[in-house]
Parts: sequence; structure tokens; C-alpha cells
Amino acid sequence: MKKIIFSAIITIAAWFNTQAQSLPAPERYNEFIEQIAALDKLQSEFLMDATMETLVDNPKGYRQMMELAEKRFSDPADPIHNEDLYMIVLKHATEKFVLSAAEKEKQRLLLEGAKKNMIGSIAADFDYVTPNDKTVHHLKDLKADYILVYFNNPDCESCEKVKQRLEESEFINKMVNDKKLIVLAIYPYDDNKLWKKAKYPKMMINGWNQSHNIEYGELYDLPTLPCFYLLDKDYKVHVKNEGSLNKVEAKLKEMTSPKPVGPAPEAPATKQAAAAAAKQQPAAVLAPADDPNTIRSEQMLTCLLEDRGQEIYDNLSDLMKGQAKPESFDGAIKQIEAQMGKYQNHEAWLIQQFQGKNAYTTLLHFEKSQLGMIVVYDEQGKIIGINLVPAQAIKKN
Repeated sequence: MKKIIFSAIITIAAWFNTQAQSLPAPERYNEFIEQIAALDKLQSEFLMDATMETLVDNPKGYRQMMELAEKRFSDPADPIHNEDLYMIVLKHATEKFVLSAAEKEKQRLLLEGAKKNMIGSIAADFDYVTPNDKTVHHLKDLKADYILVYFNNPDCESCEKVKQRLEESEFINKMVNDKKLIVLAIYPYDDNKLWKKAKYPKMMINGWNQSHNIEYGELYDLPTLPCFYLLDKDYKVHVKNEGSLNKVEAKLKEMTSPKPVGPAPEAPATKQAAAAAAKQQPAAVLAPADDPNTIRSEQMLTCLLEDRGQEIYDNLSDLMKGQAKPESFDGAIKQIEAQMGKYQNHEAWLIQQFQGKNAYTTLLHFEKSQLGMIVVYDEQGKIIGINLVPAQAIKKN
């Protein structure tokens, strides 16, 4: 069975505070952000922001993390390329007083670029011409269920390899032949002679952005070529700045696969049957006050509030002890209070499904906002996960 490792935000945040100065940072930071990128969207974004916050008092580490995030998150060819996480880093850098004015201006400009054509937004229109047609065409003249925009440079070796793979892809070609997909190859730069010499497969439209408004008008942020944008029939962006054709194909298959439709559930015939059906649902339920794990969760919250890190550590499973130290829990709530105001109270404990496990959850109320708290136990009653998460991750009973 695959081991489930729960990321303890408060543990890792304190770990940065105590050890970041002496770390061989690039190596350890690199390992760390790979772990962040593997989490779900809510967890990864919250943890990335928390990480940047813990490095505010360590300018050297802060800059190292920023450089690494730019390298790993913004490069379409990188396996953990993630525009959303990159924007978290850029936004933090522009709001905090860690960098010089010139450095902050650079990050502001990068953030403005990253905001262009975000996933879920409508792609910016642009013009193009084809080799044998002087007519000016536009992206939004194209009509198909899906449009794959392939930004490329004929002088780029990787672009040529990807172009060949596009030509050889049975799945892409079938969609094109079925008129479900249009592949638009766009050369965004100004070497007209280079573009005219290049050969492109017949299954794609070969276009040149003659007006240069993609580059000079900064319509699109293209950190490196080749990269793909996948649009639907309404020109909504579903894939942005992706360098991997495999990932593009996987997304297309996901979007075009028929969704399974199961039979409509039968209405329960009796109140007893309705109650039984409700018990099968994974929705959050109120945790009994005398449940041992409810009592332990309450104790863990008290220990957290009172900086009793040793008691929390003593309740960790061996797996978690390998990732934390007693002192790593100290001051965690104080760090949050610095951003959200004083802790006020918490709501009743709930039991909900979290990554396939029963999790004991509550909402912590601070003066300005609220956070969720999740505690997960193994069969021996040891903690295998203790996590602070965005409030929306906590279900209501």
C-alpha cells in the first residue's frame, strides 16, 4: 500500500526558521519544493506561501528560494512546472519588505506577465499570416472544439523534435482529422526568412505573428520555447505554457473522454434505509466528545496554543518523528497571530475523509480570519498528520 505522508505546515515552517541559515539551501530547498508540488492545490499553495513567510527574516534564503521557484515553477520543460505556485512566490515578493526596490520591481513585472492568459481565462487574440497567403488571420477566427497553440522557433532544436512528435501522434492526428482539434503553430519573433525556410506538417497551420504584438505588445508571457496553450471552443485556457506534449495529450484525453453516467440512486423506502444511506456518505460528521481521538485532538490544540512542543512530539508516529523536532512546534500559533490577529476560539471537532483517512478537523478563529486544523491518527493512536490548512478545506457537517 502506498504510504500517505501528511505535510505538517507548522513543522516545516518552524524547521525553516531554525535551520535555514545553515542549510546547503539550493539542494534542500529543491527537495522541499518538489514535495510541495506533489500536494493537492489547496495544500501546496498554502504551504508555499507559509514557506516564503518563514524566510522573511532570512534574506539570503528568501532570494535563494525565489530563484529556485523561478527556475522550477516557471519553466515549461520542468517536471514540476506550476504557474499557480510561481504566482504565489511572486505575489509574496511584491508585498513583503525583503527585497530592494529594484528587485521588487522585477518581481512585479514577472507577476504581471504570469497573470496573462491564466488557466480559466479567455486567451488574448493575436494575428498571423501563413506562408502562401497574405491575408491576416486571427486566433479567434478558428472554430473547433479545441485549439492547440504551439509557440515555437524553427531555430530551436527542441521545437523541431516536438514538431515531429506532433506529426507522429496518432491521437492528435485523429482529433485533427475528425475536425475536433486545430493545431496552430505560431512563430512569435521577427526573422521572416527563418520562418519561411522552415517546414511544417500538413496537420497543423503554420503561422507567423507578423505584427509582433505577441512579443512586443506582450500579449503572451513565453518564458521559453517550445510551449503549448490548449483552448476550448470558447477560447478559454485549459493548459498554459506547457512544454510537455505528453501532458497536453493527457489533458486532451481527460477533456474528451466520456464521463461515466451511473444509474440514478433509488429513493430510500424507509427512514431506516435513509439513515443507512446517509452513513455511507463521506461528508463530515460531528466527532463524539468522548471519542479518544477527539480528546487527543483537543489536547494537541492546547499544546500548540501553549507552545508545549514536546507533548505534541511524544504523540507523533515514528514516521512523523523523522520529520519533526519538539521545538519545531513552538511559536507556530504566534507566527499565525502575527498575520491574522489573536486566536479567539475553535469550533466543534468533526470527522471527515482526508486523503483516504479519517481526519479530526476543526476551524480555528483568529481576529482577522480563520484556519482549518486537521489531525490524523494511526491504529495505535499516534499522529500521522497534523496540518493547518485553508478554512475552505474543512467540510461542514
